[in-house]
Amino acid sequence: MGNQMVSKNDDFQILHIGGKYFKYWPWFILSVILCCGLAFLYIKSTPKTYKRTAAVLINEDSKPDISAVFSGHDDQYNKVKVNVNNEIEAFKSPQLTQEVVKRLRLNINYAKKEGLKKTDLYVLSPIIAAFPNSYEPGPFSFQVELLPDSMVVLSNFVQKGNSVFQSIKTKFNEVTSTPMGNIVISPSLHYSSDQNIMPIDVSKSDINAVAMGFSKALKISLSNKLNTVIDLEMEDVSIQRAEDFLNTMISIYQENWLTEKNQATITTLNIINERIPLIEQELKGIDSRLEQYKSKHLLTDTRDAASLYRKESSEYSGKILEVSNQITIAEYIQTYLNNNNKTANLLPTNTGLNNQAIESSIKQYNDQLLERNRLLVNSGENNPVIMNLNSSLQSLRQSIVQTVDNLITTLNLQLSGLQSQEGKMTVNIASNPGQERQLISIEREQNIKESLYLYLLQKREENEMALIVTKTNSRVISPPLGPMNPVKPQKVRVLLIALLAGIGLPGSIIWGRDAINTTIRDRNDLSALSAPLLGVVPEAKGTGKKGMLLVKENGRGAINESFRIMRTNLDFKLTPDMKVIQFTSMEPGAGKTFMAVNLAMSFALAGKKIVLLDLDLRTATLSRMIEYPELGISNMLSKMVMDERFFIEKDYFYPGFDIIPAGPMPANPSELLMSDHLKTLIEKLKTVYDYVFIDCTPFDLVVDAAIVANLADFSIFVVREKHTDRRKLPELNNIYHSGKLKNMHIALNASKAEMPSEKYNAYYSKKIKPITMLPKSTSDALSEHSGYLTEGARHEK
Repeated sequence: MGNQMVSKNDDFQILHIGGKYFKYWPWFILSVILCCGLAFLYIKSTPKTYKRTAAVLINEDSKPDISAVFSGHDDQYNKVKVNVNNEIEAFKSPQLTQEVVKRLRLNINYAKKEGLKKTDLYVLSPIIAAFPNSYEPGPFSFQVELLPDSMVVLSNFVQKGNSVFQSIKTKFNEVTSTPMGNIVISPSLHYSSDQNIMPIDVSKSDINAVAMGFSKALKISLSNKLNTVIDLEMEDVSIQRAEDFLNTMISIYQENWLTEKNQATITTLNIINERIPLIEQELKGIDSRLEQYKSKHLLTDTRDAASLYRKESSEYSGKILEVSNQITIAEYIQTYLNNNNKTANLLPTNTGLNNQAIESSIKQYNDQLLERNRLLVNSGENNPVIMNLNSSLQSLRQSIVQTVDNLITTLNLQLSGLQSQEGKMTVNIASNPGQERQLISIEREQNIKESLYLYLLQKREENEMALIVTKTNSRVISPPLGPMNPVKPQKVRVLLIALLAGIGLPGSIIWGRDAINTTIRDRNDLSALSAPLLGVVPEAKGTGKKGMLLVKENGRGAINESFRIMRTNLDFKLTPDMKVIQFTSMEPGAGKTFMAVNLAMSFALAGKKIVLLDLDLRTATLSRMIEYPELGISNMLSKMVMDERFFIEKDYFYPGFDIIPAGPMPANPSELLMSDHLKTLIEKLKTVYDYVFIDCTPFDLVVDAAIVANLADFSIFVVREKHTDRRKLPELNNIYHSGKLKNMHIALNASKAEMPSEKYNAYYSKKIKPITMLPKSTSDALSEHSGYLTEGARHEK
């Protein structure tokens, strides 16, 4: 049973809240229509945005570079290691986005008006704008109108918010001077002279700003923590532009990676290309000397006399040749290292030195230099990491220089020893003429230069082949793809949000207004009070003929009916000895005088004899209502007039409804109310009238109401909706429990929710058929019966 009561109470609360909001239904409908209209305009005016997604696989595993196959080295120094997180940052590089914008010329935009929105043309533009200025102004825009006979009109020039109202007529492919500089308009492949083309808006923006905008629209993320696939997601109003952007970004990224990877090979190749012409010239000079020497001395056949010594000499010559080659290469590297203009360049690798320590150090130096250059793109020279790398590179370079110097010294010692041994062999060929020795010397020099020349040619071919076959660190596993339906604006979502906003906006306003409202909102706020509720009076529209008196004879309005209900409730509460009824409130303006006057009038219309005392000696609201008579209760209490008959306003509103005004406003109202004259007056009035109504001051402000409460039998505490502070209800409870007011009851005034006047008046405004006259005999019988009932009721009373 208890659960059923709770359920019913919850249902009542829901219905009550729903009813409170439902009365504002026109505002809800207007808000929904307005929000949905704005949503419709937003959908119609917002360009459709499409999404394209590409996936790039990064090869992160360690494998020897394919270029090592051609260079003949496949050791650990030629292995490549890639970090996918670093490559994600490389894709986010501003320089990469700017390069994409430059290649695709995305800083120049073409659009045309279609309905409420602008449509981006991109590659579908019928014209192409070029700006041949050596110096071009900042971001600007203009409009192009296409005319017959290859004529165009340039107008609506705007630069940095400043408009230039000028129209310039020109032709296709003609350089035209404009406020924005020289402009050339050319037809594209999509131009057709027989179609009606709307004016085209052309805008040229700053590359950095455009790149920043595309960076915000681009999303780069790792597909999964378990793989090395990078997802590139792009949203744009043009499907083709989104696909071109992603494809171009991937291509430029791979180009940059290959350029960085091949930087050392390119440096080595440049050095070889510089040395080959020099060696070739030296070799030609030796060949010429050998030819001249043989011609002069007729040295054409091989000498058999010193074949044995030549064989041994040849072995030493081979060793000398090998050592000389190593010295030459080492000297080249030494010269390159000592060149201060090339400290920022990569060191040549794969040079052919038979020293793994130097090759390993050069490899380590190049890797650190590449890492430093990559980090320097997104940071400054003062970055601690950059400074550490610079220090490490300098130390490593000095170590390489020292190692090369030591190697050259060692090789020179080896060469001296070999040359000494070869000299001994030469001495043994004593029988050979001096020409033979000279010939051997020239041939030896020729062999050295020829071997070096062939070696450099071989190395050049190897490095060129390595550049061709070097593979990239990534491959596209999913080209830019996506749905053909736009991702923005989402029509259903926008309309749903608009619908919810249309409902929620007025609801929030109503709720917020109630939330910040600290006054009594309806009778539910009075449910926590211990004092019983006597009645509820709806909000009065306007005033009656006599001020605040709205209860009328034969009145059928909501006000009349509410006071009839209150009169009935009060009649059940009162006992025969309860005749003095006090009206008070918590603050001025609650309507206690209005309540007293109309309730007294309702009793008067029921045939009761009523007197209403204005004991609010401070404001005398009731007395002002009856034009403030000169004599009143203050005269009697101050003993100026002893007979109350001199100041009673007889039948002022209705026969049997008398009023005692306040009289002149005294200086000491509280002291006057405490006099015995007031008690004597009320006792007299109780013998003459059925009920004595007293209009008092507000209870919370002055003590007057508490003084009068000692003389009253019943107290009606008037609270007013949207006026009485809800925070004072606990104080009202304290007044009730303290017993300061006898038989205290609450009356709610100016209620908008409990009894809507319009509905009540509409229901009771129906025409009533007149009562048909009854026969005299029947009428007499009813009169006698009515009289009997009346007498019986009086007797019971």
